[in-house]
Order: sequence, then structure tokens, then C-alpha cells
Amino acid sequence: MRVSGKRVVVTGAAGGIGRAFCFALAQEGAALACLDRDEAGLRRLVDELAERGTRALPVPCDLSDWPSVAASAAAVAEGLGGIDVCVATAGGASGGQDAVGFLEMNPSDWQAMLDRNLTSAFNTGLAFARRMAAAGGGSIVFVTSQLAEVVRPGLTHYAAAKGGVRQLMRGMALDLVVHDIRVNAIAPGPIRHELNAAWFDRPEVEEAMLKFLPLGRTGRPEELVGALLYLASDESSFTTGTTITVDGGYTLV
Repeated sequence: MRVSGKRVVVTGAAGGIGRAFCFALAQEGAALACLDRDEAGLRRLVDELAERGTRALPVPCDLSDWPSVAASAAAVAEGLGGIDVCVATAGGASGGQDAVGFLEMNPSDWQAMLDRNLTSAFNTGLAFARRMAAAGGGSIVFVTSQLAEVVRPGLTHYAAAKGGVRQLMRGMALDLVVHDIRVNAIAPGPIRHELNAAWFDRPEVEEAMLKFLPLGRTGRPEELVGALLYLASDESSFTTGTTITVDGGYTLV
């Protein structure tokens, strides 16, 4: 029960890494609010959590839209009675659908990637940090990517967006320390889950991925949970501005 009694909000909760985080946090005793723009996915999530004995607050939200995020933060604070931890998981890329060479990239490709990853992270961080500062502190955990550190062809816009999230985290950590708010990040490598399984299951994708994975396989969402629980709990009370990389050795090669 490493986060027992903590009031935790998870963005991007309806699927993928965010969904796995919700189940792990519930098992460890957190009171949960789950944000996502996928309302049907949110309903399925809270129903499954309820079957396991955890009542979670579903909050539909477009994280790229500031008024939507601000309203959601108010709803979470009211519904949970406050906010101790914010886990900003929303974002990502859609495999080959997002891959585009730099010279072929359109401004709309660039802006969509920034909105999905960097703008949503900024909106989330600002809205929930303001609530935490008023209440006396908290912990914010962003999910970035190994591509915040390295790059691959066709994903310049994604690498730039995730690199921006990493620097956003570091800047927030310095600015918010006076409010007793810690800000850190988890940088996953290639993690296979239900939202990207069809992409990862393509033989050519698997072959290409394994070239950059010294551990010889892609990761699973539950392999990120240890890093999450450390950063969300009081165990990390002397940790801020740090990125924990969980990437199967991807950034070594």
C-alpha cells in the first residue's frame, strides 16, 4: 500500500500505459481520478476497477484544450477532496501512422504532435500544479520517451515534443520546489500494449525494434509500475527533476 490514502489523477487513463497505471495505483491504495477524451474507454475502466473494489472518478477531458483541462482539475479537486499526485501519461505516437520524413512534414503534422504531447503536458502540469501549490505540495510524474534522448528517422516531431516534455519537467521542478511540489518523469522504451499491438506485431517492425533493444524484446506496461510507485510515493521525497529510463537498453546503442 505504497500510495495508500493519496489522491491521484492519471491522464490518458483509458488505455495503454495509463490504464495499467490506474490498476497498479488502485492496488496500492490510491484514491483515483481518471482523465481521457475516450469516454467509452473511461466507463469500461471505472467499471473494471469497481469490480476489483476501487471506486474511481471518470473525468472526460481534451488535454490539448486549456479550458477543458482547467475544468477537469476543478472537478478532480472537488471529487477527491484534493490532489496529491498527478500522473501525466497522455500522449504518444501512433506507430507508422505518424512517421514522416522531415522534408515531407507539414506544419499540421508538427502541430498535432506538439498538441498531443507537449501542449497536453503543459496544460496538465499547470492546472494541477496550481491546485497542489494552493494545498501545500504534491508530486507530478510525466511520461516522456527514450526518444527524448535519441532520435530515429521519421520521428523528428515526436522526439522534439517528448524532449520538450523532459525540459518542461525540469523547469517545473526548479520553479515549484518552493511550493513543496516534486516533478519527475519516466522515459519508457518501446512498450507493447493493446493500443499499439497491431503495429508491434508486424514482422518488419519487430525486426527493426530488436536492433535497438539489448534485452532482446519490447517492454510491458507493468514493467513501468515500479518507477511510477517510487515517484508517486513518499519514497522519492528527495527526488525532483529526475527522469527514470525504462527502455530495455534502447538508449545504449
